[in-house]
Amino acid sequence: MAKVKISATVDPARLDRAKELTGVSSVSELLERGLAALIEDELERIHAEGYARWPQSGETIDSADVRIWADLPWDEEGGRGEEGD
Repeated sequence: MAKVKISATVDPARLDRAKELTGVSSVSELLERGLAALIEDELERIHAEGYARWPQSGETIDSADVRIWADLPWDEEGGRGEEGD
């Protein structure tokens, strides 16, 4: 995975607490884990908002909020881009 070097200013107490809670001493790994958690949390929030706006009944989805599906790895032909499609 390609990486990019960044410079960040953070609350030192929050950084120390994150290291303490996770047992991770690398700031890079802490930021990677934090970004992954933030992305997951935001996708869950968007998903929940979609269901709140358009409550579903049964097992079919009549209309979906496009933002829920925006981050899926679609290929240019419109499929999922996974082998076997």
